[in-house]
Amino acid sequence: MKEVLIVLMAVICLTGCKQQDQTSPRIFLIPHGYIGWVTVHNDKEAESKSEYTVDEKGHATVNEKDVHDGWATYKYFYINDNGDRTEISQEKMIHGASSGNDSAEDGDAHFFVGDRKQFENTEYLPEDK
Repeated sequence: MKEVLIVLMAVICLTGCKQQDQTSPRIFLIPHGYIGWVTVHNDKEAESKSEYTVDEKGHATVNEKDVHDGWATYKYFYINDNGDRTEISQEKMIHGASSGNDSAEDGDAHFFVGDRKQFENTEYLPEDK
């Protein structure tokens, strides 16, 4: 009986750990050699998907608020003109990931692509959408 109670409590605890906003894996495709801040804009009119293309100015558009919130797996790739992908090390090259809300419907996320020294020496300057 004691074992059943322990298992039941473990199941209840694990069920309670699931977040409402748990998210699916996401892939960011970044132009080969890009170094700098990336701004991910939320646009409720954009197509819902799990792969997002970052343009040469460091912008991507998604159809979800708070893109870096929840329990999601993120992968970042450099992509060249031929479509070849090279995975970017999150530990060495992705820094400062954050989300923020400008209003109840909007949310921009930001992250930096570059090594630690480049990140520390590059100030983020928010810009208008």
